[in-house]
Amino acid sequence: MSIKQSESRSGLKSKLASRNLEFEDSELEEALKKYNYFNLFNGIESILLSKTNPKTFNKVKLDDFIAIYKFDLKLSSTILELLNKVEIRLKNSIAYHFSQKYCNTIQNTMGYTNKANYLNPKNRPNSVNYPFVNFQNKKIYNKFDEFVFFKPWYLTSLINGNDYIDLNFYSDINYDSRITNSPSYKIDDNNSNFSVAVPMWVAIETLTLGKVIRLMHYLNDDILESVMKDMNITQFNNLFHRTEFLNMLDFLLCLRNNCAHGSLVFRFVTPKSKKISSTLVPFFKLTPSETGTPSSCITLFDTLKILNHFESTRPLKKIVQKIIYRNNKHFKSPDFDLNDRLLRKMGEPSLSKWKEFLF
Repeated sequence: MSIKQSESRSGLKSKLASRNLEFEDSELEEALKKYNYFNLFNGIESILLSKTNPKTFNKVKLDDFIAIYKFDLKLSSTILELLNKVEIRLKNSIAYHFSQKYCNTIQNTMGYTNKANYLNPKNRPNSVNYPFVNFQNKKIYNKFDEFVFFKPWYLTSLINGNDYIDLNFYSDINYDSRITNSPSYKIDDNNSNFSVAVPMWVAIETLTLGKVIRLMHYLNDDILESVMKDMNITQFNNLFHRTEFLNMLDFLLCLRNNCAHGSLVFRFVTPKSKKISSTLVPFFKLTPSETGTPSSCITLFDTLKILNHFESTRPLKKIVQKIIYRNNKHFKSPDFDLNDRLLRKMGEPSLSKWKEFLF
């Protein structure tokens, strides 16, 4: 495999023409200006090629590529909206339950920065068997002390890094950070303001979803159980314990990053490094492609099953219906069924199963 060199637009046109792609020159010129070539062509061609060696299209048009690309954009943006709702609910629940227990007075406002109010995974019973300690939870397990809330000058970084956090608004003469040895606001190298405190429900909004999930690993069980209830997670025959709940969020994080970074979502597969709890596989009827112990690599369809447990995926119904209808009516290649290939890439080739899930 050699490193790909940058090609001119005229060179890309000639390449696509040699593969028998049908297009108007002006339309392709416009497409190359508007869309990322890798996502538009390299990312989609696998489901549109009639032959792979050499790469050959048969009655495939530029419009077919653009239709699938736009479908993916709409699918991705809608999934991201659903994931954002999950993230908002998580942050609200964590901040509420933690603050009710540890930050319920003015003097304890910064209690969320006190490591004593959390549980280091290494101090859990049977901690050597902490879930996925050699995989996705390795850093979480080994670097408890390095979490962002525990940094010495966390409060200073929080305020200076977020313009909407007004220093004056979060100052109170009844508060003194020295009493509880909480972080103080550093004015300069020699001076600090000890009367500044930012509540957890403000601070948690600055965390990424990845950091929120890491934070949940450190919550005491009573708080995490309250969060689980808020997220409509209850124990079904002792299935949903903290391990399964946190593991479900691992895959939503992967999906969220895929959508946020502009990658094609219909091709989504979780990485090998994100391992799956053995109890989740039968419960959600997942089909991981890496079937070792533990297993890994689930497709979009399987990940949406997990998302649907937190937030209804019904908004995806019309998006999937529209591309299925479009392909049935307008796709002309006689060599294969495009919808079969598209749905298979998304993780489930059966349209009836998609209908059962979404409709």
